[in-house]
Amino acid sequence: MDEEKVLTPVEQLTEYCDCQNVEERDVLELINLISNYTCWAQKPCETFLLSERREVIDLPSCVGKRNVFVFEPHYYPFDPTSFQFVLVSQGGLDEEYIDIPECSWRYSPVDEVFKVNPKLPECECMCNPCGCPPRFKLLVTYTAGYPNIPDCLLPLFCDMLYWIREKNECDCAKCEDCDKNQYQTEGQIDYTTLSGRMQEHFLTVLTRQYFNQLSLISLCQRYKGELWGIVV
Repeated sequence: MDEEKVLTPVEQLTEYCDCQNVEERDVLELINLISNYTCWAQKPCETFLLSERREVIDLPSCVGKRNVFVFEPHYYPFDPTSFQFVLVSQGGLDEEYIDIPECSWRYSPVDEVFKVNPKLPECECMCNPCGCPPRFKLLVTYTAGYPNIPDCLLPLFCDMLYWIREKNECDCAKCEDCDKNQYQTEGQIDYTTLSGRMQEHFLTVLTRQYFNQLSLISLCQRYKGELWGIVV
């Protein structure tokens, strides 16, 4: 049996949003806006759509006899089979990259965390008072995000797409010269009646009507502090 085709966000909204002209530019703008609102944009142009993610974690310079650590990925959902762990040894200007083999880490599907043994030196071997022990970091790359817009968010995207399209279609001549009622049809929003700017109304609607849906994909409350702990 052939695998079901995964629709692009533009195709999804074209099928789902009745009576709307769906433009790729408007959809991309909306995806970026929602990604910022839900804290997916950790770097420029990053979105909630499926892509490669990168995390760098500080490690101690040495450990005791038990040097197994727990790592909880920041991005979710993720593909457990896509993970790559690299130990970075930093000494002065030099950096050494050491791949950590799969036999040195395990994934727990119950806790959705990884247990990793990065083979750090034991502390009793790092006691030279005249030497500077190397610093260690762990570089983790993996694939995470959604292949397209989650079905439960399609109603939200249709409503927001309407406002994005109206904003992008409003050129200077049209905004300054047209009669305020000329382009009003049933279901449209009369921006002249709003008490604040459009983005303020946009945030109000998101907060009041769609907060629960957006919270399902939000990373804003996901812990981003010290993600590592020694397993005893």
